[in-house]
Amino acid sequence: MMHLKGGRLAAAAAVVGVASILIAGCGQQQAAGSASAASKPKTSTKASTPAPQTVSYNWEVVDGGNAQHSDWPFFSEDGKNPFPATLTLPANATITLTIKNYDDGGGDVPAAYAKVTGTVGNTETVNGTQESSFKASGVIAHTFTVAGLGLNIPLVAATDQGSTVVPSVTVVTFKTPAKAGTYSWQCYQPCGTGSDGWGGPMVTPGWMMGSVQIQ
Repeated sequence: MMHLKGGRLAAAAAVVGVASILIAGCGQQQAAGSASAASKPKTSTKASTPAPQTVSYNWEVVDGGNAQHSDWPFFSEDGKNPFPATLTLPANATITLTIKNYDDGGGDVPAAYAKVTGTVGNTETVNGTQESSFKASGVIAHTFTVAGLGLNIPLVAATDQGSTVVPSVTVVTFKTPAKAGTYSWQCYQPCGTGSDGWGGPMVTPGWMMGSVQIQ
């Protein structure tokens, strides 16, 4: 039988001890790494829905008189200047909109745009009377139509009393989507320039067309 001398036996023991430490150390590092990964907080990428709110706006339709184009009608927030090219409305909101229309020129619209759509109950109140549709000829001066939202608001012509024009007052309530998005709006009563009435303000952002941004 072969016997290891004391020096060789000690060296062998030392090697075994170092190997045991290295193996134990690797195991501790892996365990620590696993614990760290398990404790890492999870983050959600799902967008939160805005809190519901109720908002009111007062708009006007002005029958010309702007310095840029004195004979163009336009939608306005302040009664003096056309809308910005992009209107901003809050998401997930119930909106009550009051529009005073000072244009007394009732024209013709396709039958679909003589109906109120997209509002609460598909109705609007005009000069105190609730309405859901109108004659397609000779009554409507303008529409505020956002096809992407299914919204169509016909605006009855103002009343010309000689030296005074009495505006029609339209009040509607509608709801905006909870999700942000951008939609086009357009007036569908041809009230612009050109032989067909579809020029000028009808194709100029902020006058009789533009964008609505829901955010």
